[in-house]
Amino acid sequence: MSITSLLFLFIFLPLSLVIYYISSDKVKEYVLLGISLLFYALGSVEYLFIFAIAVAVTVIIGRTIDQCNKLILKRLLLILGIVANAGMLLYYKYTNFALTTWGQITSTEVELKEILLPLGISFFTFKAISYLVDVYKGKVELDKNPVHDALYLSFFAQIQSGPITRYDSMSKIDTDKKALFCDGVTRFVIGFNKKVLIANVLANVTTDVFGTSLDTFSTSFAWLGSICYSLQLFFDFAGYSDMAIGISEMFGYKCMENFNYPYMTESVSKFWRRWHISLSEWFRDYVYFPMGGSRTKHKWQVYINLFVVWALTGIWHGAAWNFIVWGLGYFVVISFERLTGLPQRFKTAAGKTVYRIFALLFINFQWVLFNSANISDGFEYIKNMIVYRSNELTVNRTHFLINEYAVYIIVALILCFPIVPWLEKKLSGNKVISRVFETAEIIVIAAAFVLAISFVAVSCFTADISDNPCEIGN
Repeated sequence: MSITSLLFLFIFLPLSLVIYYISSDKVKEYVLLGISLLFYALGSVEYLFIFAIAVAVTVIIGRTIDQCNKLILKRLLLILGIVANAGMLLYYKYTNFALTTWGQITSTEVELKEILLPLGISFFTFKAISYLVDVYKGKVELDKNPVHDALYLSFFAQIQSGPITRYDSMSKIDTDKKALFCDGVTRFVIGFNKKVLIANVLANVTTDVFGTSLDTFSTSFAWLGSICYSLQLFFDFAGYSDMAIGISEMFGYKCMENFNYPYMTESVSKFWRRWHISLSEWFRDYVYFPMGGSRTKHKWQVYINLFVVWALTGIWHGAAWNFIVWGLGYFVVISFERLTGLPQRFKTAAGKTVYRIFALLFINFQWVLFNSANISDGFEYIKNMIVYRSNELTVNRTHFLINEYAVYIIVALILCFPIVPWLEKKLSGNKVISRVFETAEIIVIAAAFVLAISFVAVSCFTADISDNPCEIGN
């Protein structure tokens, strides 16, 4: 079940909130755990049993590590927990990729397995590993009730697309619950609008462009597709993160920010401090730092550590070689920035601006590779962006798509920058104007939400019933 579906919006979420808040404080976590497992069952009922077993085993191992006094046994349990969770991820997500690669290397035919990917397995695995490692290192104090641990691992708001929160962040906020709930509703609505009104609409453009034969591409067509995909991906991920934060706050829990206007970045390195922040911090804390990070005896070891981190980042995003090359592309440029000290070494605003443009272009090319069917198609697409090509068919198609979606593209480009927060800060000195601006902002958000609901409803009624049209956003 998608959190942008009508079923979730008008039935599952309201009923869950009502049941949760009429329950006594003693059973609230039990209720929310049950709601989370029901959500998982509605999205992936065939894997509910496996998911529940994975949660239970992880909690048992974590609790045993916490109570164990023997260091060797604690280490063995930690290794067991990490191997069990990572092994589950490797099997479900990468078995067919490994078989396909082996067949290509040996020039033999291989029979692929019919394996469906369990809902949220990538995010669950990383949360499970962080839980086990933090317990082992004594960084967290476990709640007396193991249900709290299980809830942290399976909380339905964060199971599909993150953020990858830490155990100590799953704590109730005791002060100003009403304000937190209201903020949660607002964040959810904003995220819903981002996902449905921008990401889903721009997906029409990117599907059209990336689904067109590369032989017929024009340069303008290629650039339109790449820019729209960069915008679509941001509003898709950021929208889901906003909704996850909003739902968490509605149930009384704080949730970390996951996106901070990433396309305002000054460099490629800083882009990853703004984009999918929880993922970047996870790799930093559980892979990069344990390997030694930047505090190594030999400088070259730092680049080995970076190589491992970015290779794993690529693999985590998808079971295909273009994802691995995508990850290693970031390794190359981030290593270059570290070696040269760029862009900090630029003394002029012009130099820093030129490098900022380079960073955005590189990130845009990377998204093309990310969304391509394979490496060769990705590089061929990028070639069409760099080497001028003209084709009457796709040039006309470019004009049509721009005319059709210009408003959405312009709004997306504007909202990539913190214009609204900037205006709020500028107007804060005048109480009357500030209040008028806040009211207008609420009206715009609410009106956009009504429009977004209508978009989902229209999709439900116009799509073929076999396509499960009410699951928009899955």
